[in-house]
Amino acid sequence: MRSSYWTLIILLLASAGFVGCARTVLEKSAVDDWPGSDTELEYLQVLETQRVVTNHDALHSLLQLADGVDSHKTYEQRLANARQRGWIAPDATPKANESASLGMMSVAACDILSIKGGLTMRLFGLSPRYCTRELIFLDILPPRSEHQSISGLEFIDLLGRIEDRLESSSG
Repeated sequence: MRSSYWTLIILLLASAGFVGCARTVLEKSAVDDWPGSDTELEYLQVLETQRVVTNHDALHSLLQLADGVDSHKTYEQRLANARQRGWIAPDATPKANESASLGMMSVAACDILSIKGGLTMRLFGLSPRYCTRELIFLDILPPRSEHQSISGLEFIDLLGRIEDRLESSSG
């Protein structure tokens, strides 16, 4: 009787761990309805109401922040550019409407802000874990894990903090 009880407990705990690993998938990204720079305000208004930021929305906004404009028309083009910049691993295949990981956004933010980080980042380059930790240390992010997702409103706050940092470093 006791061994079956403990077996059941172990199975329940193990299955709970697997459930928490799945990324949230939305029906569509905000950028699908508001793709152009002339609709940026509407895009941000829709984005702030989303419960999570999708990979497509994150890449659109981060590329726009990095270059001043996002000239890409499709998610595949944005993903290829992010891979080229080192924001996403070459073998990673994130889905467009899947929730973006904070680690990916942190790597992009460190690249945009030219943050060199500590010894580990200097030796091994930008990684989701250490970029997230560096942004927490710099008070750009609240304490989080690189695997977490953030809401649209939190993402807009992150974009504002990156933009503020860019302005203060150039002025």
